[in-house]
Amino acid sequence: MNKTVFLLLLCFFGFGAAADGAATWYNAYTGGMWNNPGSALIDTMIYNKMMAEASLKKMQRTPSGGTGASGQARTLYRPSSSQSSIPAKVASVIADENALKRELTAFFKEGLQSFEQFSQQAGRPYDVGFALAFFAGVCVGITTENQVDDDAILAAASQMDQLLAEQSGIAKASDTQRREFAEVLACMAVFALAGHTQAEEEGNAEAAESFRQFARQAMAEILGMDTNRLRMDGRGIRILQ
Repeated sequence: MNKTVFLLLLCFFGFGAAADGAATWYNAYTGGMWNNPGSALIDTMIYNKMMAEASLKKMQRTPSGGTGASGQARTLYRPSSSQSSIPAKVASVIADENALKRELTAFFKEGLQSFEQFSQQAGRPYDVGFALAFFAGVCVGITTENQVDDDAILAAASQMDQLLAEQSGIAKASDTQRREFAEVLACMAVFALAGHTQAEEEGNAEAAESFRQFARQAMAEILGMDTNRLRMDGRGIRILQ
């Protein structure tokens, strides 16, 4: 993400989000602003906050066995032979100006490529559970003092396998819906991670806090959880008492 895009994002966070309320941006992923094909999954699978916390506590009582060791079937999708439309859709949520949309679309395309490489290396390609775990790892990692490593993400992915298996909406979802849901999660994660990293490198505390706030609210929208009450390690996601 170059400096021009970053500065424009600062304008977005500093003025656009404040003017309309933070929920305007985040509710886009539950169908509030744009017709994201993955939004139906977010609406039907997860969660209100009580369901999310109860499900996580249940998984913690019956741990998966550590790093990616779950016997639960994974929720997979096939890679698309055509170019994904998600980068352009996510860019359109963030930006109105065409030049910025093009830059952001290119950024999200690169971000999805990086995520796909990471998931391949982790041995969990084209996997909704891994996308959820990666998303959670980024959100927890940049909003808390928790250093989230690859083992923590793999352990969380095993938890997500169990979580997804309990959701009837996932079983009924089309391959395209699963893929686009995973891509939306990956785009949100790389957006938060890249923006926060650059803000930290440039010593811009206000911008860094804006991206942390984005991660907090995105996590609350998707998984119904407060990142300040979570930690991630080799046992997965844990709720702090």
